[in-house]
Amino acid sequence: MSPTIKNRLWNPAFGIRFSTKKDHQLPYPFLDITRFVHTPASGSGDVEKGDVEADEFSEGEEFERDAAEWFDQQDRLVLPTIETISKGTQVASDTDGDLVEASKREKALAESVTAPLTSLDYTIDTNLWDTARKSKAGSSQSFWSYKMYRQVQGNGEEQKVKVHYCTSKHTMEHVCERYFSDEKVIGFDLEWLVARGPASSNPRRNVSLIQIASPSRVGLFHVALFPREDFVAPTFKRIMEDESVTKVGVAIKGDCTRLKNNLGINSKGILELSHLYKLVKYSKAGELDRINKVMVSLAVQTQEMLGLPLFKGDDVRSSNWMMRLSADQVAYSASDAYVGLQLYYVLEQERMKLQPTPPRPAFVEQNLPIKFLTADDVDESDTTSESGESEVIGDAEVRLETPEARPTLSIATPATKVTPQPKDNSHDTRDPRILAAEKHAQQYHSTTRPKSTPPLSSLRTYYMWYDNQDLTPEAVATLLRTPPLKTNTVVSYILDAIISEGLPYSKARLRTEDSSARMGNYLERSFAANWIGNE
Repeated sequence: MSPTIKNRLWNPAFGIRFSTKKDHQLPYPFLDITRFVHTPASGSGDVEKGDVEADEFSEGEEFERDAAEWFDQQDRLVLPTIETISKGTQVASDTDGDLVEASKREKALAESVTAPLTSLDYTIDTNLWDTARKSKAGSSQSFWSYKMYRQVQGNGEEQKVKVHYCTSKHTMEHVCERYFSDEKVIGFDLEWLVARGPASSNPRRNVSLIQIASPSRVGLFHVALFPREDFVAPTFKRIMEDESVTKVGVAIKGDCTRLKNNLGINSKGILELSHLYKLVKYSKAGELDRINKVMVSLAVQTQEMLGLPLFKGDDVRSSNWMMRLSADQVAYSASDAYVGLQLYYVLEQERMKLQPTPPRPAFVEQNLPIKFLTADDVDESDTTSESGESEVIGDAEVRLETPEARPTLSIATPATKVTPQPKDNSHDTRDPRILAAEKHAQQYHSTTRPKSTPPLSSLRTYYMWYDNQDLTPEAVATLLRTPPLKTNTVVSYILDAIISEGLPYSKARLRTEDSSARMGNYLERSFAANWIGNE
């Protein structure tokens, strides 16, 4: 007798099942979206007329919708859990894919997260946030929603976030010019029709829906329904190509590439939230080697930074974006753009609290490494270069050049006047190795363009370590300052010089010193086949 579906070991949807279950539970709860979303009276005859504030547009279209629960198009409702058969211990993946005990992770999150308040006029209602935190996990009330955000005016009246749904270029231009033209930061996202078969050159399929968000409004521009082949509203194009307007999102580079390939829009001012998230998180933790450009999902960032999980509607994500949007799709797509905006302001607020404060990650189109500072114990004697640049080291996308193509360590003093003038060290009681390293650093700094060189403190630290084979980074830290610098600070300075200038180093030495081995691991992991050095 063949096993029933309930009892068989193999399930096509879930793989091997080690224990039977009475009923299959959906990975997400049912949410009656019509309870939360107000839709316009026109164009939807089966929906009751709600409390809608509609702007008057030409062509008889109404656009304002108050959307509620939203859905992340990229991520799971909860982080995947794995059950060990022998002990039944629940484990979950952290943001880097490492396994941690689920109960400890959930407890840590519960203890560390507070309501994500910002300086924006539109802020989260802490009572609604607390209620969601206390709600049963997986219930419709437990998820983050942008209906939690509102502006309280002087008379006590609350203004909720409005959603503009536009199905023509004319109305897209009107909304962009009236509501978004003066914004300095906008959330940005795209939806498109995922179809099998050869790639399509049809913009309606490839850029079906454009979503942008400000603190007070969300614009949904349904390109797939535009009546003519002219898809680009002038004000929208100006906003996207204006570097002074920051566009934020997760995996935003790919979305902007779609805009360029299909609509001819060369986006600038693009900020990847994953870069900012990792800069903030790992600068706080002092784990600078974990700052890189690997994507962190929208769901993970929202859970950690906003304190509530995202609801994931797979049926909505994979739906047909070529058709007029349903209430579920409005909520889903409007929220994608809005959550990115809120994440940006929360992350920026946390970045500004860091001491020293690292610079914000560069725009994606600049293709620069993530710059960061050590969170503790910066060398106060020389924290910046003459050009005022921060202490930085590059991330995994930096490429080391071969030492032969860069200036060598033995740099002759030019016959011409050297700037800056060397200091009179005749009465300097510091260790001679420090003085020699400083001279080397000043000579190197004077022979290269200031904008291309790392700070003098990085060069000095590098030369102390490289020229003195008996000095470990710990020993260098002790020599440079009393009390000693942190070893991580010294390591970051040395890496800064190696990465930014392509200066040589000994791989053999990196294998024998504990702290130097950490540098070697970083360089080998970051640059793979391009890892070079002198044996």
